[in-house]
Amino acid sequence: MSDRYAIHKAISKTAIDSLHAKLSAVDAGWLSNNSSSLLDGYTQILEQMHDGIEGTQSKRRRQTPLVNAGYAARMAVMTFILEKWFDSVLSRRENDVGINVVVLGCGLDAVGLWSRNVLDDTLTKYQQCAEDQTPKLNVYEFDAWDNCVLKQHALERSGIVQVRRTTSNTDDESAQESSFCVLMEGTINKATGKDDQSDYHLIAMDFRHICKDNYLLKNALDSTGFDPAQPTIILSELVLAYIGYESTNAILQSMARHLLRDNEHSVFFCLEPMLPTRTEQHHSTNEKQLLSVKESYARDYANQFLGKLNRGNSCSSSDDDDVFHPLGSSREAIIARFVSCGFSISNIDAASLRKAVADVSRTRRLVAKEPFDEHVALALNLECYAVACASGRSSDGDLGRLLPWLDQSMRNSSSSIRIFPIEDSSQDTLVGNLYGRIYTHLYDKHPAIRKMVKSALKTDLLADSTNGSSAIQSRFKVKGGKFWIALEVESSDVVGCIGVRQRKINEYDDQGDTEGFSSAVSVVEYEVQRLAVDDKHRGKGIGKRLLNAVHEYSLQQGSSVTNDMEIVEQKRNGLSVKLFAVTPDVLVNANNLYNAFGFVKKESFEGGLTMNVYYKTCYYYSG
Repeated sequence: MSDRYAIHKAISKTAIDSLHAKLSAVDAGWLSNNSSSLLDGYTQILEQMHDGIEGTQSKRRRQTPLVNAGYAARMAVMTFILEKWFDSVLSRRENDVGINVVVLGCGLDAVGLWSRNVLDDTLTKYQQCAEDQTPKLNVYEFDAWDNCVLKQHALERSGIVQVRRTTSNTDDESAQESSFCVLMEGTINKATGKDDQSDYHLIAMDFRHICKDNYLLKNALDSTGFDPAQPTIILSELVLAYIGYESTNAILQSMARHLLRDNEHSVFFCLEPMLPTRTEQHHSTNEKQLLSVKESYARDYANQFLGKLNRGNSCSSSDDDDVFHPLGSSREAIIARFVSCGFSISNIDAASLRKAVADVSRTRRLVAKEPFDEHVALALNLECYAVACASGRSSDGDLGRLLPWLDQSMRNSSSSIRIFPIEDSSQDTLVGNLYGRIYTHLYDKHPAIRKMVKSALKTDLLADSTNGSSAIQSRFKVKGGKFWIALEVESSDVVGCIGVRQRKINEYDDQGDTEGFSSAVSVVEYEVQRLAVDDKHRGKGIGKRLLNAVHEYSLQQGSSVTNDMEIVEQKRNGLSVKLFAVTPDVLVNANNLYNAFGFVKKESFEGGLTMNVYYKTCYYYSG
């Protein structure tokens, strides 16, 4: 067999192991308390897949309660998201002719095939569509050649799919040598018989090679008649970590630029490891950092992942991170990576699997029928995984409807408040009015605040009506920065503002520095300035959204600055963007906001009043 579709033996074995583990969790009763019968269809397809591969008489493997709990959590979240997405799309349907479900690294899982059940259930819920008006479901499942061949055999034997076309010779070298190969096409059978309202495509592709051709995924979908203008959900469960850093970036870029941009309801949802890379582990070891229990567990768990992959690995690799590369080591790192690949930060959310399960379990009711007392171990395990969701364009709060764990305040204000760069002189005047009035209650007790505000209004926030464009934006642009306003849509009032300017670029030498960076790390520094939110609009998440705008801008600009200087080529060990903010200690809300957004207090100094200095580091590239 050609090595183009050859994969690590440990990864190939994972498809079968995962199927057994999920069935073990089902047999243990973890999902049987769900009040809806819809999830029964998912477990039935898992059972059919098992019987199609190993026969109806084969004995199922029983896992430990902890393993059962972990797999049950994963199944609960993935199925929940698919249900919520169908509900979100069909509740606002406007004569859609089709719906797309794309599964990357499908293995032997049932979620793509189960989408037929979810569509029918959701249509019944809204009592929509006569038989001839039912939207057509298009399911596209991708995996490596060996896994696709295995799934093809299981589908044919189980009768889950009514086969229309198949690659007759799965040992055909020419088929394996191609960039991708459609192994099977057909329709997903319903319990009532054949279904002409679904199209199923099983496509073999080695994602590790997509970094050589960013259009590979798009071209493979295009070859099947895929229409990106239709609502599309792309799902990935424990796939991206195994295909390499650059290949994962290529997939994210392809989705942001091509696959998700043509429909406001299209989203990508993934469940991936959230663990430190070997490079990050090496940095923390060199710095002799004291690790928490959570950090120690995550490090050990990452090494277990790598050890499992290396056992029986026939492909040599000089770099362990080429074999296993998590999506990110933290929520912030994952969001930053999505931004660097072309997604807007306002259209991204990420959370630990533990946080997601806490919300999903209210509907899934993950209660085992087997004895379970390893709650601490389960919590630590779930913190080692992240769920991330992104859309290619603004979707008017769709992520809020999809993700129950999304910040409620961010969800509520998304449609009534717009965040965008300041544009004209009339908005300059509104910014000056806002900044001039929100601190007046502090003037008598803290004269230094009055002085600070007057200084700002005479310098970078000074309005200039002689020019139609924004003088404030021009001043920040000269500083290598940008300025945004929060505008209330109904009244057109400016209810918040923020600016950012570039400070400097540092390159740390072999001795490292005291803030967590070791040798050959380049840091681009930006400073947050003039953050203000109207008192009447506090608690709506406006401050977080303004900081999100700065976060996204600084990552994008930091990348372009360092690329211009060829630092990425010269300093392969690390590239980061660091945000600074200086705020008076008496501004309690501002200090709380920086803390909540992940800033760390660096120091305080006296300057007429106590000033606190905060910083936040966001890795853009870690080699």
